[in-house]
Amino acid sequence: MDCGPACLCMIAKHYGKNYTLDGLRQQSFIGRDGVSLLGISRASEKIGFRTVGGRLTFEKLVEKAPLPCIVHWNQDHFVVVYEVKKTRKEYNVYVADPGKGLITYNKEEFCSHWISTQTNGEEKGVALLLEPTHLFYEQEGDELHGKKRLQFLWKYLVRYKRYFTQLILGLFIGSILQLIFPFLTQAIVDTGISGKDIGFIWLILIAQLMLLFSRTAIDFIRRKILLHISTRINISLISDFFIKLMKLPMKFFDTKLTGDLIQRIEDHRRIERFLTAQTLNLLFSIFTFIVFGVVLFYYNLLIFCIFLIGSVLYGIWILFFLKKRRLLDYKLFEQQGINRNVVYQMITGMQEIKLQGCEQRKRWEWEDVQADLFDVNMESLSLQQTQEAGSILINELKNILITVVAATAVINGNLTLGMMLAIQYIIGQLNSPIEQIMSFI
Repeated sequence: MDCGPACLCMIAKHYGKNYTLDGLRQQSFIGRDGVSLLGISRASEKIGFRTVGGRLTFEKLVEKAPLPCIVHWNQDHFVVVYEVKKTRKEYNVYVADPGKGLITYNKEEFCSHWISTQTNGEEKGVALLLEPTHLFYEQEGDELHGKKRLQFLWKYLVRYKRYFTQLILGLFIGSILQLIFPFLTQAIVDTGISGKDIGFIWLILIAQLMLLFSRTAIDFIRRKILLHISTRINISLISDFFIKLMKLPMKFFDTKLTGDLIQRIEDHRRIERFLTAQTLNLLFSIFTFIVFGVVLFYYNLLIFCIFLIGSVLYGIWILFFLKKRRLLDYKLFEQQGINRNVVYQMITGMQEIKLQGCEQRKRWEWEDVQADLFDVNMESLSLQQTQEAGSILINELKNILITVVAATAVINGNLTLGMMLAIQYIIGQLNSPIEQIMSFI
């Protein structure tokens, strides 16, 4: 539904101006069924573009059309054509699809999606050509810059800075307590077992038990404070959303799907989780990684380097799928909004459905939406499984290699058995922060 404004947003950014999708959506006169080419043209002219819309042959698109331009795709979608290259055998058309990302088509593939009519034996498709005028460069974009975005988020956080201070202090103390465990493990093996000192072993075990109780108590308190903060921030975010929503004119609700509005409320919950649990877990993970990384470096430089290289490869593998994950997240958001809207219409309009005798048609419509939602979920699951398979392979190879190096060092007398067990404990504690940092990305 937002493909038209998204295309215009991309072209404006190509020429150096940043506009928000919401702002362009309002200027495009977007309705429940989407946006028209005329609406995109009017929005383009308002921000300073000169536009010409019409039907073109592929040859005219290649030779005369200024790129990037917007083309009508599959009769129900808009995409941006930003480059056309001619090779010895064929044309390569480079397309930016708001729903799928950057895709390259040959001439036949492109025309199969673009061509809509045939006039006088010539196949033609619809395109909107845009060129910036001096007004475009004189206007200011309406996109929030990074500083303003931080200011928007900061106003929700600053109210609870006292609680955040307590949380960070709790994370710091918990990390320090956790840091002591590998040294206690080493002491049990190297001092207690080697010296056959059962009293020393009991002393270390009691110390471990006290540290475990302390860490658990701190974690319980931290979770209660986090629930208190997250609940208040969630209420503030959604309350502010309702305040803005209720100030909008009636015509806004004529063009908005109910499912879309409900989905935006769910997005505010995601923002709340980002501001509280995810951000704090990220800080905890980074701090844990630094602390245990220093200890691992102290124990054995080679093992530290193996772990670091393995973690970098793991991060590169995760980042390789980041763009695809973002596109699937966008598609899932769109399908979930459509699903909510269809269900809402069926429930609230049940009397009208029964009066019109269209129960079966409405049920089929809902089933079609479920099929589309299943396809997106299946695509997301396939991507997740591919990502997890590579991640598990990299992590396990890294852990096996570290075990081999540590065991060899013990045999050669460079490490004690207690140090090897401590290293294994540290590796186990470091794997979790790496996964949390990658999941945050």
